[in-house]
Amino acid sequence: MAKAAAHFDAQTIALLKVALDEAWDYLPPKLQATMRKTTLAERILKSAAEGERNRERLREAALRDLAA
Repeated sequence: MAKAAAHFDAQTIALLKVALDEAWDYLPPKLQATMRKTTLAERILKSAAEGERNRERLREAALRDLAA
């Protein structure tokens, strides 16, 4: 069964953007060159859809399992 789309308010979207930018900036240039930023975004969105709203934990969710 398909999962319903998550809807986020403007404040949450701003938080997600900050977490994404922080996660991306954490990556070394070599890893940035081989990875899509959307991969990090998908990880952040998944965590947010599960209820996470802590910026640091959202960032860590994006970076989990990466060899940085």
